[in-house]
Amino acid sequence: MSDRDDRLAALADLLSREYDSRGIDELEAEDPERAQEHRDAAAVLLPWIEERPREERREAFGRGYEKGRERQKVRTAADMRRLEAELAELRQERDPDGLRARIRDLEYALQGWDRYATGRIRLGAPVDWKEQAAEYLAKLTAAQRELAELKGVQPSTVTRPGAG
Repeated sequence: MSDRDDRLAALADLLSREYDSRGIDELEAEDPERAQEHRDAAAVLLPWIEERPREERREAFGRGYEKGRERQKVRTAADMRRLEAELAELRQERDPDGLRARIRDLEYALQGWDRYATGRIRLGAPVDWKEQAAEYLAKLTAAQRELAELKGVQPSTVTRPGAG
């Protein structure tokens, strides 16, 4: 007889003692149909009884898991509040000595000097980069031709140093 059969027999005996006030063996001798009813009930109830601890563990895990999720939500919300506060603090502009304003002034002066010194922007004219690039290319080509004429050769026959 297996362990499961032993448990079924014990449960059937318990049911017969509870409902008929005598053991399953006595009941089998007096009323075999009633004894079979107890055995059938035991066969139905035993898997349910065996499953209960597993279900309780599952339910306990589910409750713990939900509590953990709720705690994580609280922690995440606290982290978000902390990060938002840090971000707000970082976005505040702190410049007690006016260092940023001085840097901006120096950058502006550098840009102005660069424009003035290189002639990249004609005074008072709107910026047209394509037009300026074409103008610079024409100046470069003219300078190359002038240099070639000074050397006495045509631009197509000019060789680069070290290419010879």
